[in-house]
Amino acid sequence: MSERLQRLINGKGPVYVATYLFEHTGRYFGARIERACRTGLLEGLKQLGFSPKEPITFLPYRDSNGAIEPSLGESFTKEIFRKDIERLENAFALIAPLYHTQFDAGICFEIGFAAGRGLPTIVLLTNNYQYRYFERLYRLPPLLELMANQVLEEGEFPFTELASQPEVYLDLIETALQRIEKSLGNTIGKLILHPSEKPWLSTTPATSPNRRVFLEFGGGEFEFQQILAAEVRKLLEKDGWQVLLAKRYELLPEVDLLEGAKKDLQDAISSDVVVVLGDGSDVNPESAALQGYLYALGRKIVLYYSGKGFLHGSDEYNMPRNLMLQHSASRIVATSADIASVIGEVICNGHNSST
Repeated sequence: MSERLQRLINGKGPVYVATYLFEHTGRYFGARIERACRTGLLEGLKQLGFSPKEPITFLPYRDSNGAIEPSLGESFTKEIFRKDIERLENAFALIAPLYHTQFDAGICFEIGFAAGRGLPTIVLLTNNYQYRYFERLYRLPPLLELMANQVLEEGEFPFTELASQPEVYLDLIETALQRIEKSLGNTIGKLILHPSEKPWLSTTPATSPNRRVFLEFGGGEFEFQQILAAEVRKLLEKDGWQVLLAKRYELLPEVDLLEGAKKDLQDAISSDVVVVLGDGSDVNPESAALQGYLYALGRKIVLYYSGKGFLHGSDEYNMPRNLMLQHSASRIVATSADIASVIGEVICNGHNSST
């Protein structure tokens, strides 16, 4: 019996069910996904002859926030981060639902972290579209595709000829949700019966780092990322750093996106420190996944966020970025001019603490 399965049976390593946390539909969908996971887990364990101890699933927000005494300042969100990371480190598997045109940065971080730990990572897709770059179609942005060792595509839903009756439309949606639950339950049951133990991503640096910085500014998908990365690269090279840029999108169409993403991933692993661009309404999902992956490997991360806005849910939750991104960063820097000096401090101090 594997160590992961033993922890699950003993109530020490539940399946981590990632969730969109900040609005009710995400919480509702997360609760339904958890129900499907429990059904599959219990059926699989029953076939093996085991009656597990609780908990066998972990649902963020409910099981993190609900277990913490509210307090002012960063201590509250740091404690949530600590509990979530502890559960991820010991989880049997990660279930990560992804939907909307902007994937949740916190969930993408969790996908990266789980991949870095070698955990079975099941991405549940419920969008009924794919990504097209030139003539090639992709299920996921490339870094996320690399980090998911299983993808369930459950976004099937009609585009046209929909009945206008309200109840008929609601039934159609409910049928889709039930299909998703059944598919996920079956997948989890199979994972119990045939657990995967072999890591699918390399975590070994290609070379020994030597004053090397990797800039993850979205892989150059947009012009502003390319311009900003070039400016930061110039500042860092002036300070004596060897700088590598994420360029997976700049290599199109000559190089397949997944091949470009593999090179970016290996360059990031083989660097002393990685700078992640956190600007935008949310952190770029691929950048968030890469940050989670590198955090699991113990790499040093500088999060570059120049925005003035905070996510203010309450006096206890008041942060510039998602708490997973904020607390996993060694430092947060607000201006490009300060990146070089902050990197030097991070290398010298060798610790992970956000400011």
